[in-house]
Parts: sequence; structure tokens; C-alpha cells
Amino acid sequence: MQAYLTSKIDLSSPGTASSCDELSLWSSYPGALLLDAITFKEDARILDIGFGTGFPLIEIAQRFGPSASVFGIDPWESATQRAKEKIDLMGIENISLLNGYAERLPFPDGHFDLIVSNMGLNNVADQLQVMKECFRTAKTGSQMVFTVNLPASMKEFYAVYKQSLLDLGLQAYLGKMLEHIKHKRKSFAENTDLIKKSGYTLNAVRKQNYTMKFLNGTAYLNHYFTKLAFLESWVTIVPEQNITEFFALLENRLNDVAKAHGCLELSIPLVCFDCKKP
Repeated sequence: MQAYLTSKIDLSSPGTASSCDELSLWSSYPGALLLDAITFKEDARILDIGFGTGFPLIEIAQRFGPSASVFGIDPWESATQRAKEKIDLMGIENISLLNGYAERLPFPDGHFDLIVSNMGLNNVADQLQVMKECFRTAKTGSQMVFTVNLPASMKEFYAVYKQSLLDLGLQAYLGKMLEHIKHKRKSFAENTDLIKKSGYTLNAVRKQNYTMKFLNGTAYLNHYFTKLAFLESWVTIVPEQNITEFFALLENRLNDVAKAHGCLELSIPLVCFDCKKP
């Protein structure tokens, strides 16, 4: 019961350092809201949808302790391998990982006490179908907690993006920009409607707006997470022959905004939905 008293962590190991660096800034703010919302119980069965490289999956497994059985599902195979490495290194034995899509969960009816998703439902192909699967596999009275960012995310960036399109005579592509925003970010009302349609009831809502700050547009566009998560979709909005000119203008405009305000500030409105299966 007190193995932690004798466990030794080798700070010189590259694996130890790597395991500590498990949390991206993008996941941390909504993840904190999610962790504050969950209800604890003994012997819980828990599912994390879209666990990525392991957050909040690994944290939840440790907070609930060894009596819990924690499952994660995600289609990203290389991220799953990364999560497995961290789980093995940390010696956590109550986690099972699956590669797959949450539209068809490989679990029986009434299986889980808690289902969570930290910014994961933004990325599924069919959010309503996923939530119906959550409802099916959840126990009566169980909890589902998920976080999303709203359509106003990075509105300061998109205002500059829009003006850059207009200045280059590309107003015909404003619709593509709006489609891009809506594709990944449902409104508060749309999310509450999906909760109702899936069969869940809404217990509580936690809202938070945080700000991401960068020196300027150049720093923002070259940030690794920007390139990983956003840049490709921004590029596809613009005609191929205009990409170089457009992004040169966009970067300069963002730099002008940053110079005028001391830095580039981007607001991210978040919502944490705390739901119950009646």
C-alpha cells in the first residue's frame, strides 16, 4: 500500500524528463476545468475520449487510484504509443488504451461511471453519434464531463485574417473561413442541444476565457502547436496562387497589431459541460 515510499525516480533518465512534459498549453486550461468538475467514487469505470498523448487520462487514473479501471480511445496511433510509454514509465496499471473511433465504442451497455473528453469532441466526425454512444455505455446516474472551445476562439486573429482576404480582393473566400471556424467549434446552444438529443441532462456549466499571448504574428505563426493544429486549415482557405502573398500580408498585419498593443493577444472562450445520465 505504501510503495510510493520506496519508489525512486531517475532524474537523469531521458524518459523521466519526457514523461513530465505531457501537457500542452492548449489542453491545460480546459483540462483544469474538467478535473474540477468530476465526481469521485470507489471502483469507478472511466472512459476518456480523445486522450491524445495521455492528458487527462493519466492524471485521472492516478487521482482515482488503483481501484478504478480507466480506458482511453483515440484514433491517433503514434500518440497512443507515446501515452503507453509514459504509463509504463510511471508504473500505472489501471489504464487500458484502444485505437479507434468513438462513434462505435467497443463496450457493453451501462458500463461506465464517468466519461470525459477534454477538447476531444471538437474533433470527432459525428458528435451526436459519439454522445449517443457515451449515453449507451454509461450507467444510469453516471457523469459525463467534456470541454470545448467556442466559435469566438482567436477572434482577434480571424479579424485580421478576414481583413487580409478583403484587401487582396478575396472576399469570395470569406465563406470558407466561416465554414472552417464552424467545422471545429460548435456554439454553446449547439452543444446543449446535442446533450439533450443524446439523452443526457445538463447538471452544471463552467465557463472560462483565457488569453494566449505572443510577441507578434511571426512568433505565433511559427509556434509548433500553431503549425500542428491550425496552419494547414488556414492555408486551404486561400487559393493556391495567393498563398504566399496572403500570408505575408497576414503576418505583417498581425505584427502591426502586436506592435500597437505590446503583444499579440488571442482570446479562447472555454466551456465545461457537466452532464448526467438520468
